[in-house]
Amino acid sequence: MKVSRIALAEFRKFHGAAELDGLEAGLNIIVGANEAGKSTYAAALRAAFLERYGTSTVSHLAPRGVAGARPSVEVAFEHDGHDYLLRKHFLSRARCELLIDGGRQRHEGEDAEQVLATLLGFDLPKKGLSKPEHAGIPGLLWIEQGEGQLLAGPAGHADTYLRDALTGISGELASQDGDRLYEQVQADRAELLDARGKPRAAYRDAEAELARLAQQEDEQARALAALEADVDRLTRLRGEHERDEREAPWVGHEAQAMQARQRLEALARLREQVARLQSDAQRAGETAALTRAQVQRDQDDAQALAALADTLAREQQRASEQAQHAQTAAAALAQAEQELAAAREHHAARTAAEAAAQELASLTARVRDAEADIARLRQAVAQAEAAQAAAEAARAAREGQVRFEEPRLQALRRAQQALDALRVQQQAVATRLSYTFSAPGARLEGQPLDGEGSMLLTEAARLDIPGVGWLRIEPGGRDLQALASDLVQAQGAHQQLLRELGVESLAQAEQAWLRLAASERDLNDAHKALAIHAPQGLDALRRELQSREQTAARDQERLATLRAQQSAAAPAAPAGTATLAQAQERYQQLAQQARQTQAAHDTAAARAQMLSEDLRTRRNAFDAPEESARRAARGDAWLAARTAQEALERDHAQQAQTLAAERPDVAEQDLARFTRSAEVARHRHAERQAELLQLQGRLQQANAQGMGEQLALTRAERERWTRRRDELRERAQALDLLAGLLQSARQQTTQRLLAPLSQRLEHYLGLLLPGARLAFDAQLQPVALSRGVEEDLASLSFGTREQLGLLARFAYADLLREAGRPTLLVLDDALVHADDARRDLMKRALFDVATRHQVLLFTCHGRAWEDMGVPQRQLA
Repeated sequence: MKVSRIALAEFRKFHGAAELDGLEAGLNIIVGANEAGKSTYAAALRAAFLERYGTSTVSHLAPRGVAGARPSVEVAFEHDGHDYLLRKHFLSRARCELLIDGGRQRHEGEDAEQVLATLLGFDLPKKGLSKPEHAGIPGLLWIEQGEGQLLAGPAGHADTYLRDALTGISGELASQDGDRLYEQVQADRAELLDARGKPRAAYRDAEAELARLAQQEDEQARALAALEADVDRLTRLRGEHERDEREAPWVGHEAQAMQARQRLEALARLREQVARLQSDAQRAGETAALTRAQVQRDQDDAQALAALADTLAREQQRASEQAQHAQTAAAALAQAEQELAAAREHHAARTAAEAAAQELASLTARVRDAEADIARLRQAVAQAEAAQAAAEAARAAREGQVRFEEPRLQALRRAQQALDALRVQQQAVATRLSYTFSAPGARLEGQPLDGEGSMLLTEAARLDIPGVGWLRIEPGGRDLQALASDLVQAQGAHQQLLRELGVESLAQAEQAWLRLAASERDLNDAHKALAIHAPQGLDALRRELQSREQTAARDQERLATLRAQQSAAAPAAPAGTATLAQAQERYQQLAQQARQTQAAHDTAAARAQMLSEDLRTRRNAFDAPEESARRAARGDAWLAARTAQEALERDHAQQAQTLAAERPDVAEQDLARFTRSAEVARHRHAERQAELLQLQGRLQQANAQGMGEQLALTRAERERWTRRRDELRERAQALDLLAGLLQSARQQTTQRLLAPLSQRLEHYLGLLLPGARLAFDAQLQPVALSRGVEEDLASLSFGTREQLGLLARFAYADLLREAGRPTLLVLDDALVHADDARRDLMKRALFDVATRHQVLLFTCHGRAWEDMGVPQRQLA
């Protein structure tokens, strides 16, 4: 089939006349922009052939806004050596005219439409618009815009025409001729079997009735056998019942159960005794744990005292070392003074005033050192006296047990530390005056200075030297007045806390706190001991504690000793200097070093003094007779608790072993066994009696029913239905076999029909996907693509499905052409979803199919089709 011209008038896009003329027999590419009319020509071609001219439902074919429009289409084409001219007018004055060979044959109206339907292979709708199921071969080969991938529907609607074409090519029996026998056999089979091959209708009823009769026969046979067994059982049960009436076996079982119950009661008393011993042993263990914790706490206190003594020894050693350093520095300073005096003698040429100034500086340094030593010694004496007074006050107040909260004691400790720090700072920044006078008369602020010595000056002082004059010494460094003020405030705060606590010193407060803590700890321990030992009352616990304290007082006594070590070594004197300047520089350095070493010694001595006071306070509290007695008592209590616990655990183990040897579980099992045996014997006797009565009644009833006669009638009816069922089964099996044979033959025929189609499709598919294959189903439609792995068409991409749809249509067109059917391929904007590589491959297939069929390709992408070897027709 070759269309040469398509002319339109008042049709959709075109308000006037338009036409495509001079169309070629092969590929025709019609290019136009969007809304240029490409789809209008494709729609006109469909309307000309597929729509009834007289239908009033084609108003969409008229141009918009044109009243009284008369859409018309004229198509000129040729086929099989004949020329055809089709004219069709819709809506107003509708008419259809078909001229063949220049008018030699003329058909009008419905006759013309029927000739076209027979020629092209489609059906006309009875009324209304043509639907896809009417389109036939044109619906398969004329692809509308965006529907190239849809193949199942169009191929299904053209199935009959495709089968006719394949039948003509292969010479096989057409499907409508070969299916009648198959359909008749299937209908006869369906009367007896369902789709799964299961019985239905009369066959199923026969099977059901036969099964019912078999079950009924079974039940009647079992009932007859049971009747005969009941007669035998009745005789046996009468004998067993009479024996139980004579022997009464349950009486013996009940006597054995009574003996087992008495044994269990004795074992219950033994079990209670074991539990009581276990409870006593547990309480004894708790008591031992408590006393062990008390003894461990005493040991921890002793270890803490030992650690504090070690710390004190280290601090005393450090203070001794600092004293040695101070002595070495003093000796070096004295040597420097001698060297300085020698240097001054070598510079006698200096003026008397300069010599006097140098001598005054030397004397000032010695006096300052002497005063510092005196002040330090006085301070040490004052601290010792204060410590003694505090100790006496603490001993006097021991029985009073002063009570206060721990935060108050912490505040006192902080005040004491602040006071000691200020004192150390005062000593560090004060000026030390060392002196040596061979003649009496020298005075410092009115106090005589004789012989050798040293003192600390914390404020300005005047030194009078008979026959020489006087010196005013002013300490330097930090503001001593501010430091003295801070010291007075710290002493006031410290004294205020001492008064609030009712103690004389921190040492007394620490001792009082330790005593208070010990008494509170003892009270807490006593409460815990009371909770464990005396659940029956406090008096019992007090009597027990008093007995233990008396025993401990006779056996325990403890003493303590104090250690103190002091050492000193005289440092070697340094070498003298050569010149006065060097002697003065060395003297200044040694003087600074002497002050620093002395300050370090004072700080270490103060720290050792504080630790000594703390150790003495703690050791006095630890070594107090009453505390020693309590520790001894706690140790004895722990030993006694351990002894009691071990004795109770031994008793409990012995009683538990005795209880285990008696096997209470066996006794309980015996009681349960004999009790249940008696119950079983009584119950079995009662059941046997009831069963005797029931069997007697059932046998009497069965004799009256005639079970033997009923069984014979049932067996006869079952034989009759067996013959009926066998007849139906043989017919169903025969029909099933015949249907299977016909189905197999039909499938073989379909495969032979598909062979030409598969060959043509492989030709085109090899151009796009070499080595791939498309599988067809019985409805002549492709269902799967095989490329090493079989893929369902629905799983492929949109573009691939469109390409395969076009290739399948090309194969259908080849088959239809070989069968003598007219073919025309219309592609409206096809392959718009193909990539460049795939489009190039599809161009080969399109060029190849155009050598055998006319192809009308409508597209808006003219540049993409410029390499097809044909001129393009441009729509304005």
